[in-house]
This record gives sequence, C-alpha cells and structure tokens, in this order.
Amino acid sequence: MTRGGGRLLAIGLLVTATAACGDAVRPTIPEVPPTYASASPGTAGPSISAEGKRASRSASPAVPSGQATPGVKTAPRRETAPTNPPARTTAPAQAPAPACACAADDLTTSAGRSGPPSSQPGWFATPILLRNTSATTCRLRGWPGITFFGDATIQGCAAGDPSPACGKPQSTSRPRSFSITRSSVDALPDVLLAPGDATSFTLVWEGGGMHSCVGTPFEWSPYGADIRVPGDSRALTLAPLPNLYPCEGKIEITPFGVAG
Repeated sequence: MTRGGGRLLAIGLLVTATAACGDAVRPTIPEVPPTYASASPGTAGPSISAEGKRASRSASPAVPSGQATPGVKTAPRRETAPTNPPARTTAPAQAPAPACACAADDLTTSAGRSGPPSSQPGWFATPILLRNTSATTCRLRGWPGITFFGDATIQGCAAGDPSPACGKPQSTSRPRSFSITRSSVDALPDVLLAPGDATSFTLVWEGGGMHSCVGTPFEWSPYGADIRVPGDSRALTLAPLPNLYPCEGKIEITPFGVAG
C-alpha cells in the first residue's frame, strides 16, 4: 500500500472514532493543490505529472463550502448515527402522600345489630359503622367521642287519647348521662379507609332491663348519639339507635377497627 493510502486509512479511523462518540466535529483534511499541465492543441486532455498523481491520491483539494470539485463527481455525504445513544433516564417514583385524618364530612354512620359477645356472657355488643363517602382515602386511629341524647321509650296512651305524643319517643333531644369507659387493647390499629370502605367501633354493655340488672338500676335506651372523630369537633348524628339498656348506665367503647 502506498504512503497516501495509509494516510487515508488513518483519516477513516479518526472519522469512525469521532462518530462513535456522537461528536459533530469532522477531521481537517490537509490541502494539497493538484498539478495540471497545459493541454496542447489536438491532445485528448491535460497530462498530470507523477508528483501530481501522488498528491491527488493522498488528499483532495480544498473546496469552498457549497462548491463542487472541478471534474470530480462528489458522493452524497453520509451522516453516521452515534452507536451509543444516551440512555433514557426515568424520574424516581415518588412515594404516595400519607392519607389525611378522616373528617366528619368524609363519613356517614349507621348501627349494626346488637348481640352477645362470646367472651363476656351477659353482655351485649352494638357495632357502630363509619363509611368513607369522600373521593380520597382517609385515616382513622384512636377512639371515637360519643354523647347520648333523648329517650327512646315510647309514650303509651289510653285508647282515644288525642295527645300528639302518643306512640312517639318521650324525648329526642334531652342530654343523657352515661358512664363511658375505653376497653383495654394491646395496640391502636391504623385504619385506612379507601372511598366506599367502612370500619366500625363497638359499644359493649352489660345486659340491662327490668329483670337483668340484679340489685342495680339500669338506664332507659337513649334516642340517639353524637359521634366525633379525632381532630374534628363536628358531630355525626346517629338516630334512632338500637335499644341500649346498660346496667348503671355503664358502656365500654372500643377504638376504630376493633370489634367488641
């Protein structure tokens, strides 16, 4: 191989290395002006000296940008794409925001059926349900606040008595005094309520009634209850309540998510 061919090989390796790195800078080709002889009349074309032939093989003449080399067909320029395109970066996944505490406006309340808890014969358990009606997940943890009001005892009336109170609760508003204590638990559960989900707490009370509370009085069933969740002073009103006749007016209450 001639010395000019070795120079072209070196230039080709430089172009390949430059393209592999994604660099747009092209190598500079040395400018060697060609040597032309004047054409004599009647000859086929200009003759080129041996030195001119070697120079033309070793390098191409410099041509201003946008102009073609005289007498030389130029091949279309090829752009070499980078062989190692930059890797795509993905933004780190963000942890979901912690759920806010449930507010009274997020919830509705209802009462389940009272029944005897298996672990405490002679006692009853009344579950109170809370359902998330908002569009976001919220959290309940701890103990509900509860106050009772009214008297669910139905007013009896003699036949033909025109009183408007006949057959209705004796009171739907007067405050009631009950002794509320918190039941013992090992740990308070953290209850997450997705939209539409429900949880409950339980009212646990010793079976009351005229013949059940031996030697102690009992409280007549309240008409309703105001229920408050931690951090919100507004009340969820539940009325009417299932019948509660706790001996001495004593009621245990469980935290959210714990059955009695």
